[in-house]
Amino acid sequence: MIFKQFRYEPLNQASYLVGCPKAKEAFIVDPIEGLGTDFYVLEAADLGLAIVGVFETHVHADYVSCARDLAEMNGCPHYLHENAPTTYEYTPFKDGDVFTVGQVDMTCLFTPGHTPEHTSYLITDKSRSTEPWAVLTGDCLFVGDVGRPDLLVGDQALDVMDEGERAETQFATIRDILFTLPEHVEVYPNHYGGSLCGGVNMSGKNSSTIYFEHKYNLAMQKADAAEFAEFVQDTAKPLPDDYEKIKSYNLGLLKKDELQGAGV
Repeated sequence: MIFKQFRYEPLNQASYLVGCPKAKEAFIVDPIEGLGTDFYVLEAADLGLAIVGVFETHVHADYVSCARDLAEMNGCPHYLHENAPTTYEYTPFKDGDVFTVGQVDMTCLFTPGHTPEHTSYLITDKSRSTEPWAVLTGDCLFVGDVGRPDLLVGDQALDVMDEGERAETQFATIRDILFTLPEHVEVYPNHYGGSLCGGVNMSGKNSSTIYFEHKYNLAMQKADAAEFAEFVQDTAKPLPDDYEKIKSYNLGLLKKDELQGAGV
C-alpha cells in the first residue's frame, strides 16, 4: 500500500492518498483548493499512480474543496455519502460499502454528527493482513478532541440536524462505531493543531490510535451526550472565517467567483 498525508499548514488541514503500487491506482480523500488539483495529480503521478476516485468525508465548512474539479480532471467519480444535501450530482455510497484499489480496501463507516452525511474510511492493506490498519476520521474524531457540531448554514433543509442533535449523534458515533474498532487502528483526522474545526484540546500531532483516543480524548471521557455537548461548546474555538459562504460553495449553492476572497 501507498499512503500519504498531505498537510495544508495555513488551515491545519490534512488530505490523503491511498493507493496500490501493483494496481497503479489511488484514491484521494478530502482534497483542498489551497493545494490545488494539479498538486494531487502530480503527487499521484510521481508515485506511478492514476487517480480513480475522489472521496470526501463530508461537505466541508472551513475550506474550499477541489474534489469536484479533481474528479472531473481525472474522469473519475466524486464520492459522498448518499445523505449529502448538495445541489450537484455525485456518486453516492452507503454505510458498509467497500472500494478497492489492488490489495487495498477502503470501507465506508457512516459516522454522522459533525454533519449528517459524515463518513469515515477504514483502510485495510490485504497484502499484509486482513486486519484494518488505519481509519480516516475526517472531522468526527481528532487527536485529543472532536469536531464541532455548530457549523450550520441556517437552512433546515441543508442543516438537517440542529446543533444539539449533532452533538448527541456524534457522541454516540464515536463511542459505538469508532471506539469499537481494534485498538491498534491508527487514527488520521482532517485537522490538527490550530484548526478552528475543533476545540482548544486539539493536539498538534496529526495522527493517533483508537486505543489512545479511547483512553485519553477529553471530550469522550464525559459520562453522556449532554456532558459531551456542554464540554464541546465550552472548549470551542472561534468559528472559522466565512464558514457559511464556504459551506454554501461546497454544497453547490455558490459559484467559485462568488466566494469573494473567502479562505481556502
